[in-house]
Amino acid sequence: MLNMKMKIFPKLIIGITICFLMIGFGNLNQEFCPSLQSSRADINSDFSSQGMFLNGHLKPFGSHRPATKVEKLKYMISPEDFYMNFVIKHKPVLFKGVTKNWPAYTKWNDEYLRDHYGDNEMNMETKDDDKYDLPTSRTFKDFLNVYKDSNIYMVGEVLPEMREDIVLPHCLRCEEMDRFFFVSYYWHSNGKTMSTLHVDTDENLLCVVTGHKKVILVSPLYSHDLYANGARRMGVLDLNASAVDLERFPKVMNVPYYEASVEEGDCVYIPQMWWHQVYSRKERQQAVSLWWKSKPFWRKVKDQNPSLSGPMSNDEKGFSYADALIDYENWVQNVSESIVRIRCQEQDVRMSHYEWETDKDPNAPTTLGDGGDFEEEIFEKNRHLTPTEIREKLVLMEKDKQNERCDFDRTNLKNPCHYEEDKTPTETDYIRYVLDYCQHFEDRGCVMNKPQLMTKMSLNDLEEMKLKNKEL
Repeated sequence: MLNMKMKIFPKLIIGITICFLMIGFGNLNQEFCPSLQSSRADINSDFSSQGMFLNGHLKPFGSHRPATKVEKLKYMISPEDFYMNFVIKHKPVLFKGVTKNWPAYTKWNDEYLRDHYGDNEMNMETKDDDKYDLPTSRTFKDFLNVYKDSNIYMVGEVLPEMREDIVLPHCLRCEEMDRFFFVSYYWHSNGKTMSTLHVDTDENLLCVVTGHKKVILVSPLYSHDLYANGARRMGVLDLNASAVDLERFPKVMNVPYYEASVEEGDCVYIPQMWWHQVYSRKERQQAVSLWWKSKPFWRKVKDQNPSLSGPMSNDEKGFSYADALIDYENWVQNVSESIVRIRCQEQDVRMSHYEWETDKDPNAPTTLGDGGDFEEEIFEKNRHLTPTEIREKLVLMEKDKQNERCDFDRTNLKNPCHYEEDKTPTETDYIRYVLDYCQHFEDRGCVMNKPQLMTKMSLNDLEEMKLKNKEL
């Protein structure tokens, strides 16, 4: 390692010296002498041992090379897709904006928490994540009184009363997962916390309610390079993740890693047995972790299973924690492609549960969707009502002609909603009026209604209307 530094530092010193000389003579050439930041970026993309050592020694874990970004989804997915594409493959994923529809997102300020949960006893930890010298527990309200100026943060099970303010993410609403729910934890701090690199034995969906967290994840396949066997406590690395000593732990430079920027409202899936570290910015932080138990499937196609004898064939390997993690992850990856898609029967809702229109009876009740922008406005304001209740509300409000349903611009007196109100025009006349109107006015009603109306026409009808196009 000394030879490595001797090769790097003379070149670095010469380059910096030339840069400062050019600055002194007022002739700094940006192409010849790039900024320190760009120099660091160049080194960061250098995967040679020298480059990674220079960039990562005594720096935060991950400085030795660029991260692979965790896959990001701007939408929630079904539990089947989550389970089959991510959970059984131990593939991290970031969901955007999940907690922003939780009651907790708007309710959980310090005053609310103090008033509702202040007397509950909660566990405390220190910001340096010291697992060997934990602070004593204290009440919720005592913590809220001191945490902004303290080195402690709260971590404890989500209280039963608090669960009412949490909407279970859709991706977990499946009996193949929810029957194995383990525990849920609530995290609260004033930020600037950094966990050790550690593993959890359960699957974890970490959701940020307030604040921001950076999550670094490493596959268990690199457990030897993380010196997992030498740790004082299995599952918690001894290396200082805030300033990695690459002279003492040089194999760390072999380790690729994932990174997720978990913003307020986001949830990140952390696979079981994966090494991970969580860093919080210096600001108020609230998060909820949802854990569930999981074991890898043992059955492969035609009952061909991973070898059961490998880990026990050698005494040294049999007692290796790193090898245990590697064998486990290899097993998971080996069987994942052959697992039959889960059922999630809790998601099976029969068609009979919903209301449908009928073409057989013109006087039958109608469902929502044909009422124009007025209906849309009522629906948006009354999402808590059932479709039947919304229809009843519409019937009452339709008595007010000012609220006449119409997709077109109601401020335009020529809009098709007012066409021949005192007459009963033929359908063809009405369609032609709409097409003529849309030739002269920009109106969202044209975009919304023309396809519906024109599908009723023949090509000859359309050509005839073109010839009869007239000024409004």
